[in-house]
Amino acid sequence: MGLAACKDCGVKGDAADKVSVEASDKPVDTKDQETLKFLSQVKLFKRLPQDCHALLATACEAVEFKPRANIIKQGDDGDEFFIIKSGEADVEVGGKKVATLKCNDYFGENALLRNEPRTATITAKTELKALKVTRDQFDKLGLREQLKFPQRKAVGGGAANELRTKEPSPKTADERKLMAEALKKNDNLQSIVVLDDNRTNQMIDVAWKENVKAGTKLITEGDLNADYFYIVQEGTFDVMVSSASDTKSAEDAEAQSTVVGSVSRGGSFGELALLYFAPRAATVEAREASTVWVIDRKNFKDILAKSSDEIANEFVKYLDKVEILAPLKDEEKQAVAQTLTEMSFTKNEMVFQQGEKGDAFYILIAGQVMVIKDGKETAKLTASPDKASFFGERALLSGEPRTATLQVTSETAKALTLDRTSFDMLLGPLEELKKRGKDGGTSKLEAPKSGKEMAEATGRKFGLIARKDLKRIGLLGCGGFGAVELV
Repeated sequence: MGLAACKDCGVKGDAADKVSVEASDKPVDTKDQETLKFLSQVKLFKRLPQDCHALLATACEAVEFKPRANIIKQGDDGDEFFIIKSGEADVEVGGKKVATLKCNDYFGENALLRNEPRTATITAKTELKALKVTRDQFDKLGLREQLKFPQRKAVGGGAANELRTKEPSPKTADERKLMAEALKKNDNLQSIVVLDDNRTNQMIDVAWKENVKAGTKLITEGDLNADYFYIVQEGTFDVMVSSASDTKSAEDAEAQSTVVGSVSRGGSFGELALLYFAPRAATVEAREASTVWVIDRKNFKDILAKSSDEIANEFVKYLDKVEILAPLKDEEKQAVAQTLTEMSFTKNEMVFQQGEKGDAFYILIAGQVMVIKDGKETAKLTASPDKASFFGERALLSGEPRTATLQVTSETAKALTLDRTSFDMLLGPLEELKKRGKDGGTSKLEAPKSGKEMAEATGRKFGLIARKDLKRIGLLGCGGFGAVELV
């Protein structure tokens, strides 16, 4: 019986004919059987229809490595997956050996799905023979589209593809206090968004209570359907992870899940699901009958969006006091307010120095800075929540050298900043806006929509940009539809 090409894997034309002919002319020998056996053990490939395994086997390339040869290196971009057929390999993370891989072990499967840095360095310990599959070949065979990922249901059950929410549950004063403390002590959440008292209370308002039976998995490692954040009211949850994704064996990936921590009353988990689509990093299972508060992603983002608008409106009040920005229309100031970036400084840090080229404008919203000119202090600027100070605004007009040095004198300071390049891209040169005036002409924000109108308005015509012409800067994250890269 020959290897059969997958019916639904999207291989067309000559490629499909070639695979089918080669497969049908060649009986399944011992090596083919071994390859299929190896492939069937890989957790990622278990998500492929069974009839696609034979097609995947045709993409496997035999490779050999000498002792001490680097197979993959931590931090490098990866696009190859390996299954060890004989020999051993050492796994190092941060220069420290953490495991040894042997026959039938595999690594690098994530490289078939997305372009992200390797999480470990793997070096051949002995003569090593392996099978290799590249992302390019995997895609050409149409196998990516055939992967079927499980979808986790909501806590109380329900349709897998539907975001289920419930009416907010009533809360006592003690419960609200526990939830507020849990939100504020979640380091991951606090490092990504600013949860002031107003936002925190809004989060608490929309949460609903769920009772969870012992043994229930609220989160499953690798699950892409991640929609909820949890705060533990009562009970305890175990946090379990399998081996590092680049270095786990399919045979025991399920069995080798290790409890790496626990979350009890007042703790929280699942915060990254509120911000973007990404596979769950761990499995979280109830150790005992427990009670949790649930916040869904949609409500969370709605609250952030509403709060962001309110914050932008506050920033507009600051901008109204900057004389050089007087020519801006109301909607232009709103756009600038939404573009401002918050920067933090510590005592004695220089915001900028006299003589350097001016390229950014600052609004000091917290702390104090000292103005130094020709080596002498000439003034101090102090900001508070009710009063902001401005400096460097002429940088929006030209790149003329700074006329003074600004140094932080308080323990910490915060400023909102906008660089000239961003301002010009958003609204156009400030000098032109001054000539236009607040009530004259049209705003760049009212941009023409058609390509022809855009060309006529800008005097420039942009052609199509090919992916190969873009330079990859880094990986921003992995969403439900693939990796998101900065280029």
